[in-house]
Amino acid sequence: MTKRRALKKKQSMRDYLQALEQAGELQRFGKPVDIRHVAGLIGQCPKASLIESIKGYPGWRMAGALVSSRKRLAIAMGCEEKRVALAFEEGLRRPIDPVMIDEAPCQEVVMTGKDVDLTALPYPLMHMFDGGPYLSATCVTSKDPEYGRNVGSYRLMYRTPNETGIDLVSPSDMRFYYQRCLDQKKPLPIAVAMGVHPFEMLSASYKAPIRTDEYTIAGGLHGAPVQLVKCRTVDLEVPADAEIVLEGELLPIGWTADEGPFGEFSQISGDVKWNPIFRVKCITHRKDPIFYFLQMPWENDWLAAPTTEAAGLQVLRTASVEPVDIRAPIGSCGYWTLIASIRKRPGEGKNALLALLSLAEVKLAIVTDDDIDIHNPDDLDWAMTFRVQADKDLVVVTGARGKHIDPSIRAWELGKGGLPTTAKLGIDATIPEGVPKRFYRRIKAYNADAVKLEDYL
Repeated sequence: MTKRRALKKKQSMRDYLQALEQAGELQRFGKPVDIRHVAGLIGQCPKASLIESIKGYPGWRMAGALVSSRKRLAIAMGCEEKRVALAFEEGLRRPIDPVMIDEAPCQEVVMTGKDVDLTALPYPLMHMFDGGPYLSATCVTSKDPEYGRNVGSYRLMYRTPNETGIDLVSPSDMRFYYQRCLDQKKPLPIAVAMGVHPFEMLSASYKAPIRTDEYTIAGGLHGAPVQLVKCRTVDLEVPADAEIVLEGELLPIGWTADEGPFGEFSQISGDVKWNPIFRVKCITHRKDPIFYFLQMPWENDWLAAPTTEAAGLQVLRTASVEPVDIRAPIGSCGYWTLIASIRKRPGEGKNALLALLSLAEVKLAIVTDDDIDIHNPDDLDWAMTFRVQADKDLVVVTGARGKHIDPSIRAWELGKGGLPTTAKLGIDATIPEGVPKRFYRRIKAYNADAVKLEDYL
C-alpha cells in the first residue's frame, strides 16, 4: 500500500452526528451526566444522543443510539429506508483501497506503558446482570501472514486497568488467526478502533471472504478511500478519524478466562463464556474525544440487518435466482431469519432456500413469489397458509453452524472453546409447481376502478 495523502475526504462519525442533527434525529444533553445513568438515559431517549459532559471525565463526550432505527441507518447510508440493503450491496461491488497518512486525529493523545489506564475512559455499565463495563462499538484489526488484514467487531469486558476479556467464541476470521497464533504459543496483536462512521461498523460486521480487507468495503460504501494510520506499538493500521484506539495483543491462553454475562443483541442477558484476554499496551485518542456507547440490542440489530440482507441478495444472484425484495426482520435481530421474494422459475423456490440457508447463522429462510409484500405480515401469512404443504415445502438442515447466544442450541454443554451447531429451516411459500396461478387470483370489488369515494363525500 503506497503511503500518500487521500485526495478525497470520506465521512467520519462526527460528520454523521451532524447529518443526524440536520435530520432532527439527534438529542443533545447539556447537563453533566453521571456515568452510572448513561445507559438508562440513552435507553429512554427516542433520538440518537450526544451527552456534552460526563461527571468525573473532563473533556469527554458520549454518543449513543446512533443507528438504533432503520431511518438512522438510511441517513448514514444516504438512501431511502427501503434501499438500505441495495445500497450496501452496491458498495460491496465497488471496493476502494485504503490509503496511509502520517498524522491522525486518533493519535492526538498517546498513553503507553504505565500510563495505560482503561479506567480513564468513560467505560459504562450497560445492562443489569452484566459481568462488568463493556466496550461494544469496536472495529478490531488483526493480521495473518498468509491471509492478510481482517477487521471485525468484538465486545470487550473490563478486567483490569490494562486488560479486557474479548468475545471470541463464534467462528470468525480473527478467531482463526488467533488459533494459528495459539498453536505456536504466540500472542495475536490487535488494534481496537472506536468512534468510527457506521460504514466502518457495517464493514466490520459483514462476513466477507477471508482474504478480503474490510477497509476496502468501507471505502466502497463511502465512495472514497478510508484513511489509515500506523499504530504506535503494534504492526497494524486503524482509521485515522477514529475517536479512540486500543493497541495490544490477545494472550496465548486460549478460551480460559470467564467473560460475561452480557446483554446480547438477541435481547437476552447471555451466560458466562470462556474467552481469551486482551492486554492493552497503548491507548490513543483525540484531544476532545467522543465515546461511542453502542446501545444493545437495537444498534447491533440494525447494523446486522443490511449486512445479512445484502449477503442474501448476493447468494441468490450467485444461484441464478432473481431477487425482488429481501428482509431480515428485527424480531430475529436482523440476523437469524431471511425472507425473500423472487421472480420464480420452476424449482427456484427450493434453490433460493438452499442458497439463503448457506449463510452464516441464518436459521430460518422463507421464500415467496414477487406478488407478496414481504414487509406486510398479513400478506406473508396468506402465502404461508395457501402455498405451503408441510410434506413438500419444508427444508430442514441439521448440524449447521450455530451461534452461542441462541439458548436453544445448549452451548453451555460444549465446554470451553466449543463451537455449537444448529438445525435450519426453509419454507418455500411460492406457488407450487403444477398449480395454475389463477387459483391465487385475489378478489377485487366489482367496478372498483370506475368509482371514487371522494366524489360521494
